Amino acid sequence: MIKAALKVFIFVAIITIISFIATLFLKTNNELQIVLAELEITLSPSATVVTALFSIILIWLFFKIFNFFIAAYHFLNGDETALSRYFDRNREKRGFQALTDGLVALALGETKTAEVKAARAKKLLKKPEVTNLLSAQAAEQSGDKDKALKFYKELLSQERTKFVGIHGIMKQKLETGDDHTALELAKRAHLIKPKDQNTLNILFKLQLKNNNWAKAQEALKAQYKNGDLPKDVFIRRNAILDLAKSQQNPTKEGEKIAILANKSCPELVPSAILASAIYLKKGNKKLAASILRKAWTKSPQPELAAAFANLEPQESPENRVSRFKPWIKLHKGTPEVKMLEAELALAAGNYPEARKALGDLSESHPTVRALTIMAAIERGTGATEAVVRGWLAKALGAKYGTAWCCKKCNNISRNWAPVCAQCNAFDTLEWKETQLPSTMDESTQLLPLIIGDLGLTESAHKEEKNVS
Repeated sequence: MIKAALKVFIFVAIITIISFIATLFLKTNNELQIVLAELEITLSPSATVVTALFSIILIWLFFKIFNFFIAAYHFLNGDETALSRYFDRNREKRGFQALTDGLVALALGETKTAEVKAARAKKLLKKPEVTNLLSAQAAEQSGDKDKALKFYKELLSQERTKFVGIHGIMKQKLETGDDHTALELAKRAHLIKPKDQNTLNILFKLQLKNNNWAKAQEALKAQYKNGDLPKDVFIRRNAILDLAKSQQNPTKEGEKIAILANKSCPELVPSAILASAIYLKKGNKKLAASILRKAWTKSPQPELAAAFANLEPQESPENRVSRFKPWIKLHKGTPEVKMLEAELALAAGNYPEARKALGDLSESHPTVRALTIMAAIERGTGATEAVVRGWLAKALGAKYGTAWCCKKCNNISRNWAPVCAQCNAFDTLEWKETQLPSTMDESTQLLPLIIGDLGLTESAHKEEKNVS
């Protein structure tokens, strides 16, 4: 505003001077006399106009030269001027071009070119928050971890780039197996950006690795709050963490957590079994049976059947068959229920009924458990040991059938766990059909779930000794 007012003032002053000179000129009979001491100059109208224009040009030229020297002085002094801005724009243009070339080279895998361009961009742009990241990534891609670490540490010095620097160092620590340092860095990164999905994922996995279920649960809740997880997935995973906490804390407080886990996710088999055992210990068999039945409705699983059988450990085989009938009706005709019916009939000594219940499962679906049950049926009906050993031999190389299997790495686990023992993935163990071959020692552990150990393998070995 001051500058505009000054321009208006100068314009008015010039008009006033011109008007004053024109007035004087009119009073001198069309002649302009200029008297300097003893020198007198008389100008005609045309000469006066030419002299005035020439004077104006000289004055304009003087001011231009004066402004140039002032600008040169400021430029040499390091002040911002139009000239410095011109050079800055040119340098910035070349810097961004170098940065672009570096990014393209990095994408093409030309790490040496990327490093050279990053160094040039750093020199021209003087923006380390941009160029250090490119330099770090180029160094990492070339395998120079120490150089990359140096640039990541430089990124820590500025608030705008601290998060990126922490993430870069954390990534290196994870690759070298330094989980403790990586966890501390993940905590720092989470404080800077609490809603960052990648940070929460890393924090969650590291807490799981440390079996710190409570802290992992905090990270899980933050993920759900940020909208990174669907509601049903969150409920299930939160229940799994509650279950893991209760298993780690076998106290009354742990029992409360286990019951809470079962209420939030009734179909979670291990949670149902644990909650049922807690209520059984309290003498509430009805509620214990209800919990198991609800889980069985979703998934007919032999561990649930075993837990239901253990509710009445002293009952007769006939009463047990009667108690299981409602369960059998829920999934009648499925392989799991066929084997369950056969096992119950075996426990009652009703071998023809066991054979009828099993049907052609030993042929159509020859799993370890089905073949082992068939061996028990043959033995119970008086077949020779050679026939029994024949079925056991088939079981030796048969497939697992249904088992706890990791859907990420396909590792088979005998017992359920929150985390896969092989790939450390969370909530990946599921009860499903697997085509992997089993071994005989695993097969003989499946049969006693309902009927008790029949000692088939031991009998076979004894018979072999007697024959020899």
